Amino acid sequence: MVRTFGELLERYERELFAYALRLSADRDEADDLYQDTFLAAFRAWPPPRSGNERAWLYRIATNKAIDRSRRTRPRVKLEDIELAAPERDSATTLDVARAVELLPPGQRAAFVLRQVQGLPYAEIAETLGCSEVAARARVSEATKVVRRRIA
Repeated sequence: MVRTFGELLERYERELFAYALRLSADRDEADDLYQDTFLAAFRAWPPPRSGNERAWLYRIATNKAIDRSRRTRPRVKLEDIELAAPERDSATTLDVARAVELLPPGQRAAFVLRQVQGLPYAEIAETLGCSEVAARARVSEATKVVRRRIA
């Protein structure tokens, strides 16, 4: 359990920056998203439910990323993304990264939270503010779309 904002920052800063980088595909955008996330968290401190600080931060970051994507056209900078290559030998990490970037923001967030960050569906659901069934559906649909695009 996190008791102070400083503890929260110290515990989750690297993980949240990696998530921001994967969502934005641009180091400068990730820096901005990361800072916006922790600034919003600071302003809203303490979290609504104790013990769920990680999901709370992911939700803030996801919402900030979606808001940013609505305001600006996404810029593509792929060299900062690292994703596991799919089972297909001919697909490259770059192919997967491009396919992920083309997903709608909500699906992209669900895909990254599950396939890259490795979060359980319950935490993804809490982060995205949806049911666990909806979180599973978003991840499944995003995975199908990514596989189709790299096939």
